[in-house]
Amino acid sequence: MSEYQMSDDETHVKVRKATDKQMAGLRKGMEALKAKREALAKEREAFEEKKTKGEIPADAPKPKMIANPKPPKVVKTPAPAVMPEVVQVQRKTRTPKPNPMVEEMAQLRAELATLKAPTKEVVVEKIVDRPIDRIVEKNKVVSGSELLNSIFFK
Repeated sequence: MSEYQMSDDETHVKVRKATDKQMAGLRKGMEALKAKREALAKEREAFEEKKTKGEIPADAPKPKMIANPKPPKVVKTPAPAVMPEVVQVQRKTRTPKPNPMVEEMAQLRAELATLKAPTKEVVVEKIVDRPIDRIVEKNKVVSGSELLNSIFFK
């Protein structure tokens, strides 16, 4: 293969070397972490000694590593400016304009209400000449599997 072609199992990875400044920062961070771990180990040893002496209750939790708290953000507030005098202006009260459509709609609703008077129900009794062999159930709502059973198995 030429230097421009790669096989399927090869990958082209570009490796960047860390700069001296980055390495120095990494070393500094690792030293700080090591110092923090040592301080925590000393604190835990002191805790165990106090626990064995009985100065601390037996069920007290062990000390945990606490991250460096971030300082609270300081929000700069602008210096209070001299407030100008407030001038109050008398406003006019707004009167709504009469809308002719509102009156027409009210009249139309009244007319429709008079046309929609309740209708009288007419009860028609149907006389059956032959007797019915089965019991007829009225006003029973059937749904789901009961509906399917009533359709196919009765």
